[in-house]
Amino acid sequence: MSPSALWEPAEERVNRSKLRDEQSAILKRASGHTVIIVGNRGEGDEKYILDKEYFDELRRQLKIAVDTLQITMDVKLFKRLLKTAETLEEDTRLGKLYSVDEVFEDD
Repeated sequence: MSPSALWEPAEERVNRSKLRDEQSAILKRASGHTVIIVGNRGEGDEKYILDKEYFDELRRQLKIAVDTLQITMDVKLFKRLLKTAETLEEDTRLGKLYSVDEVFEDD
């Protein structure tokens, strides 16, 4: 799923009575990156209905963002990663690096 589709979902608004009357059809429309926003006459009491795969992808992307933030906040680790990144391309070209299979192969 593209980042724009993930962070800017299609939204469809319905009120609670319409959800009660057309529940099956409305729930079917909550697929992919379409989010159903269920509201009532009072503001602030909205509920969201969304596809499980979309929700799982949001959670996965959030975890990646938090992990990345934690790495960048660890100054010593981040400096080591940047220093390693400087030589990574050359080390790969020169064959100085091992593949995962080579590292974990049985003797």
